[in-house]
Amino acid sequence: MYQLKEIRILNYKSIDYSIVKFSKNKTVFVWKNNAWKSNILKAIALFFSWEHKDISFEDFNDKNKDIILEVDIIELNLNKNLSLKIIASILDWKVIVKYEENYDKNERKEILDFLKNVNFIYIPWDRNSYNRDNSWYVKILDLIIDNKIESIENQDVFRNLENVLKSVNTLLPKDENTKFSTSLSHLNNTNFSIIKNEDNEIMKNLDEIIKKEEKNRELRNFDDLNIWTKNFVLMALFDLYLKSIWWVKKNSKFKIFIIEEPENFLHPHSIRLVDKLLQDISEIENTQIIYSTHSNELVSNFKKDKFEIDSIRFVYKLNSLTKVKQIENKYWDYDKIMINLMFKNTDVFFSDAVILVEWETEKISIPNIYEYRPWNEDDLKDCNLNSCKKDLWKNKVSDFFNLNLKNISVIDVWWKWALCDWYEFCAELLWKKNVFAIIDRDANFVDDKRNIERSIKKVHKVHVREEMYINYNWIVLDWEFENYYKWDKIKEYLATVLKERYKNDYLTKKEINHLIYKIDNLKFNKKISVSYEKLFKTYLRWYGKPTIAFNLCIWLCQNNWFKRWLIDILKKILYKVEQNRGIWETNSAFVSRFK
Repeated sequence: MYQLKEIRILNYKSIDYSIVKFSKNKTVFVWKNNAWKSNILKAIALFFSWEHKDISFEDFNDKNKDIILEVDIIELNLNKNLSLKIIASILDWKVIVKYEENYDKNERKEILDFLKNVNFIYIPWDRNSYNRDNSWYVKILDLIIDNKIESIENQDVFRNLENVLKSVNTLLPKDENTKFSTSLSHLNNTNFSIIKNEDNEIMKNLDEIIKKEEKNRELRNFDDLNIWTKNFVLMALFDLYLKSIWWVKKNSKFKIFIIEEPENFLHPHSIRLVDKLLQDISEIENTQIIYSTHSNELVSNFKKDKFEIDSIRFVYKLNSLTKVKQIENKYWDYDKIMINLMFKNTDVFFSDAVILVEWETEKISIPNIYEYRPWNEDDLKDCNLNSCKKDLWKNKVSDFFNLNLKNISVIDVWWKWALCDWYEFCAELLWKKNVFAIIDRDANFVDDKRNIERSIKKVHKVHVREEMYINYNWIVLDWEFENYYKWDKIKEYLATVLKERYKNDYLTKKEINHLIYKIDNLKFNKKISVSYEKLFKTYLRWYGKPTIAFNLCIWLCQNNWFKRWLIDILKKILYKVEQNRGIWETNSAFVSRFK
């Protein structure tokens, strides 16, 4: 049994240097488009085609330096490490690739023996084959047929495989089609007609989909299919492979599946099916799954000891170069966060910055303040950044304050005690300067202060006092978040809505006036939401807290009835994000390993 442990990349494509570690079962690369996650996957692929190292002149990040690629593989049974190394140089405008020269005769034999026992399958984002004789779908078909088990349980697999081949037989290379047909007839001793398994959701419509495409346009080969159709074939083949391997007692060959963006052009339900397939395949012994994704569904389905936070690799760009971060969860610090991520907040893996808040009221209100408040040029006059001046000049002030355009996520952590854990997690995942936390100063704030100072010390390695919190992006609201509304205006809004609704009901009007009187006499140190939630829940029963927050927030924005101090806080958060954009931290300590 083997495990791909680590790859070291120097000067390859967009990567000047990087060390990437792999998880035991499944490793997932995330972040935005154009971070060049695929370059990491392509670097891995180079090691598993020993006779043909496809490195071109354009692959050199710096033409004056060598490309150096090293991969470590563990042979688990023998507790032994195997290291593969590729060096590419430019000499007289020609690319010279060295790999066998890096080893003596015994080492070369050991590597070749290893490669004979590896099934490596690379599936590009467009699902094209590129090399028709060695395409991904042909390789997966080979794997399925290699699992030659004479059992009743396995007959369904072969029936469905025949359906796949029947559907794509005109698109496969002729010699491959003949080979698979011969293999199938040899495997099945019983004679049975080709039937569809109507209980299999993935297989049910495959033939129909491809026939529909054949009617609409001329198909000469597999690559002419639509990408969503090719993805459907991929799902069907993965499903068949998984079923065929269930009945194999031992997975003798090491299998590595590398997939670019498994979610391409798939419906959310299909993405969930793909996630289940990939997870199940990754749990087979002697197998690793590696993929890049932009899908929350393919990131957040954590499984204890099989796929966790430290299985995710965060890929980003720094000065036009690709960098990789890995979250460490050595002492299970992030287990509670992992549970939270399974249900929401996976946007954190795709964001430039995050604003952490206690509850859903703030999560709903803050993005709406940014979006619906009527921002104008006066709001940017206190900003000295070039980006602010640019927006002023172009008259796009509202765009400057749009969190979606800035790729900033507001995350509610369910409970104020979780703010510190999330602050530490996001500081490790993103960048320390692009993580903000907003907390209310309430009765037990003395305990909160200890936690905040502990977190700042852990992240920034400094001791601080309360007046310095703001320097580390901790924002303390003097009272509850609701107290930054102009609550006399909320009273006016509620009175208008409720009186209009119950204007002909004398008894209800009397009760409403009593509740409004209670709002009128609220003291500043009490939560205004206690009264307005009671109003809404009593007389407009379908209004829950999220609905209340959404409606009130938009109404307050439209009438400019948020207190100025809160607006200034939200402005300064965006100023800091803009100031820090592109000034991200990286660690270059491991460059020396290549020297």
